[in-house]
Amino acid sequence: MLQPEPVAAARRLETLDVLRGFALLGILAMNIRVMAAPMGAYMYPYALFDYTGASRAAYIFTSVFFDLKMMGLFSMLFGAGAVLYAAKPTATGRPPTGLWFRRMFWLLVIGLVHAYLIWGGDILVAYALCGVILLWWVRRLSARSLAMLSVLMLAVGAFLAFGHGQSWETMSDADRAREAEMMMPTREQSEAQLETMLGSYAEFVASHAPLVLMFQTVYFALFFFWRAGGMMLLGMSLYKSGFLEGRKSDRTYALVAVACLAVGLGLAWYGSMELERARFVMPERAALDLWNYAGAVLASIGYAAAIVLMVRRGALGPLRRALGAVGRMALTNYLMQSVITSALFLGWGLGFAGRLDYAGQLLAVAAIWAFQLVISPIWLSRFRFGPAEWLWRSLTYGHRQPMLR
Repeated sequence: MLQPEPVAAARRLETLDVLRGFALLGILAMNIRVMAAPMGAYMYPYALFDYTGASRAAYIFTSVFFDLKMMGLFSMLFGAGAVLYAAKPTATGRPPTGLWFRRMFWLLVIGLVHAYLIWGGDILVAYALCGVILLWWVRRLSARSLAMLSVLMLAVGAFLAFGHGQSWETMSDADRAREAEMMMPTREQSEAQLETMLGSYAEFVASHAPLVLMFQTVYFALFFFWRAGGMMLLGMSLYKSGFLEGRKSDRTYALVAVACLAVGLGLAWYGSMELERARFVMPERAALDLWNYAGAVLASIGYAAAIVLMVRRGALGPLRRALGAVGRMALTNYLMQSVITSALFLGWGLGFAGRLDYAGQLLAVAAIWAFQLVISPIWLSRFRFGPAEWLWRSLTYGHRQPMLR
C-alpha cells in the first residue's frame, strides 16, 4: 500500500525553492524595522530616528523594493505549494485532505508559539488560517478562475484599507489616540515602547501579547486574509498556468519582468514620495498606501519572472544553490531570523533595540543574509530537512521522519 510521505528532495522544483529563498531573505529587510525598534517605526519613520541622510535613503529603498513585495511573492509560493500538496499520491488515490489540515494545524501551533514567545510580527498564523479557510477549497479551480478571484480579494483588501482611513475623522477620541500611538507615535511614546522591548523576557511577552492577539484577529480579518489570501490565489493561478515552474519562453519572462518591475516599483516609488510629502500621517496615509498596495502586486510578479529567467539561464551561479537551500529551509530560516534578531535587540539579549537607524538595520540584514546563505547549503549537505521542517513533517505525518541523508 502506498503511504503518503514528504516530497523527496530530488523531486522538488528547484525554481520554487530559489524563489522561496529570495522572498524569505527579502522579508527580513522589512521585518527588521519592528525587530530593531518599536512597531511605530515600521510605518512612521519619525517615530524614533532622524529621517535624514543614509537612514532616509534606506527607509525609502526598503519601502520601494521590499515592502509588500516579498510577502506577496512568498504568499504566491505558499499558494502554489497548496496545489502541489493536493497532487500528493495517497493510498486511496484521493486528495490528501487529512494531511493538509494536519499540516495547517501544526503550522498554526508553531506560529502561535513563535508569535507569543519569540516575535509578535509572526505571519505563520495568518498563513495557516488562509490554508484552512481558503486554499484547500479552491484548489480545483482553473488558473483563470483563480486569477479572477485573486483580483477580487485584493480589491476588497484595498477597499477596506481605504475605508479605514476614511473613518479616521469619525473615530472616537480614544480610538483615534490609540490608532495614532500605533501608526504615528510621538518620540516620547516610542521611547516608552522601547523601554518595554529592553525589559525582561517576561515583561516583553506579557506586554506585546494584546497586540499579537489584535494582529491575529482584527488585522487578519481586515488585511492579511484579503492581501495574503489574494496573493496565494494568484500564486495558485500562476503555478497552474506553468509560469512559476518555468514553462514559459525566455522572452515571456523577460517582458513580464521588465514591465511588471518598471510599473510596480514605479508606483511604489511615487507612493513613497507622496507619503513623504504628507509626512506619513493619517488619514492621508491610508489613501497614499494604495500606490504601493497595487504596485507590490505587479512587482511580486516581476520579481518571480526575473528570478525564473535567471534560474533558466544559469545567471545566478553559486547563489542559485544557496538561495535554493534557504528556500528548502524556509521555516527554519524564518524562525532563525526571529531568534537572531531577538537576541540582538531585546532586553533579554544584547539590548541593541533603538540603536540602529534604518541604514544600520540594513547592515544587520546583510549579515544575517550572508549567514543563512552559507549555513543552509552546509546543513542540507548532511540532512534531508531543516530542523523546523523536520519537526513540522514529523508532526504532520504522525511519525518521525528520517533526518540524515
